[in-house]
Amino acid sequence: MTISARRFVAAALAAGLLASSMNATAQEFGYLGETGPDFWSTLNPDWAACSSGEIQSPVNLLPQRTWPKLDINYSDSTGEIFNNGHTVEVEVIAGANTLVLDGVAYELSQFHFHGPSEHRVGGRGYDMEMHLVHTSAAGTNAVIGVFLKRGTSSGTLAPIFAELPSIEVEDVHYEVEGSFNPADFLPRSRAHYRYLGSLTTPRCTEGVEWLVMTQPVTVLDEDIAQFAAQISFNARPTQRNVPARPSKP
Repeated sequence: MTISARRFVAAALAAGLLASSMNATAQEFGYLGETGPDFWSTLNPDWAACSSGEIQSPVNLLPQRTWPKLDINYSDSTGEIFNNGHTVEVEVIAGANTLVLDGVAYELSQFHFHGPSEHRVGGRGYDMEMHLVHTSAAGTNAVIGVFLKRGTSSGTLAPIFAELPSIEVEDVHYEVEGSFNPADFLPRSRAHYRYLGSLTTPRCTEGVEWLVMTQPVTVLDEDIAQFAAQISFNARPTQRNVPARPSKP
């Protein structure tokens, strides 16, 4: 049975179950209208930080010196891809993928996409943005942001875009065919901006370490269009201007 056929069967079986048990969180916020970012804090009392927080993300980065290296140790991994109602996400199922930041180890739990980009640099945005979300043993987060721009190839992201769910049924998980190494998704240059912010979706939790890569990677027009066909718009507006933290001497 082909991948598409397996997905059709899985989606058909899941549709009846999901009709009465759709993911509540995915349905409770959006990016436009009365469930959009301006209203997030009114939709749920636990989301008050979305309006009252002082270090909210995403931001417009005002470039200064950058941090030249990432302390990462990524490996071949497996995952499951699904549409959660507000993005397409790949949950990392197996693999040792660690980011060390200021002596704290963060493990990669998932990566997902936004279109257009949420972060900006000097007022400039990009076609899309990928977020690699890491979690420490204490439950804190560090996120690597990678800008995606239109180009002649999707490079190492091509197999991921080829796996985008073909049927719009939320929270149906499909195994990603083959393995992937998250290091291959990063640009060749490891230079990045760094700042302290928040999650860009409710609960808008603050205290998130952000590492935004300075160099974008390319994605084909058709892959951008394929994502947009499922998730038409999912970018929170920039919340503030932030001077990027300079690198350590």
